[in-house]
Amino acid sequence: MTETQVRLGYFESICQVLALETEDLTVEHPSIWKLIQTADEATFYQLAPHLFLTRDRTEPLLAYPFEATKEEYERFRQLLEQGG
Repeated sequence: MTETQVRLGYFESICQVLALETEDLTVEHPSIWKLIQTADEATFYQLAPHLFLTRDRTEPLLAYPFEATKEEYERFRQLLEQGG
């Protein structure tokens, strides 16, 4: 049996919130991840529509979007603490 690994990701639409051009995503990836990892609750609420979870690496890769709620923020923080 394979173990499910939950991972955090972001949609290209995160560029809108961060005022980036889509082609800058690759260059800005480390900065985006640092922002995500240090996001407080207010920042999470702004980023939530652009964040998602994946549960495994099999094709097709399914993305489960976050909602901007207190419960989802707690889930987000827990995932980051686990290295998501």
